[in-house]
Amino acid sequence: MASDLRIRRATGADRPRLAEIFLVVRRHAFPWIEAETFRLADFKRETEGETILLAEDDHAILGFASVWEPDAFLHHLYVDPPAHRRGIGRRLIAEMSRLCEAPLELKCQTNNHPAIAFYRRLGFTLGESGVSDIGPWVRFRAPPKG
Repeated sequence: MASDLRIRRATGADRPRLAEIFLVVRRHAFPWIEAETFRLADFKRETEGETILLAEDDHAILGFASVWEPDAFLHHLYVDPPAHRRGIGRRLIAEMSRLCEAPLELKCQTNNHPAIAFYRRLGFTLGESGVSDIGPWVRFRAPPKG
């Protein structure tokens, strides 16, 4: 993990880069969906009203997480593919967990095997499952706090 990695709240000035990461990573993580389905404008709509934390290294934004705080629902966690396996996702989740009173919950597409393995390594447990417009999903819950 990069020792100079910083986690901070996103500002309006960060949004263009966050939208780029959102677009690139969704196209990378969801290959079963046509890439043209995803657009830069999706970021604004998909994160409306959410708390967004970002990870940066030498002033380059490498990833972000967004949470709907009233439900401690981790809606998005995306790290730019060249920055994978540096502990960025783990750090973003740790910081989001500190913000929320309840343990984090999230939904993950079942076809996204790397993400499922990641959440399991962090101790998240499986919950309900279902199907959305982009395919089957499973709900995860973070380990209890304390």
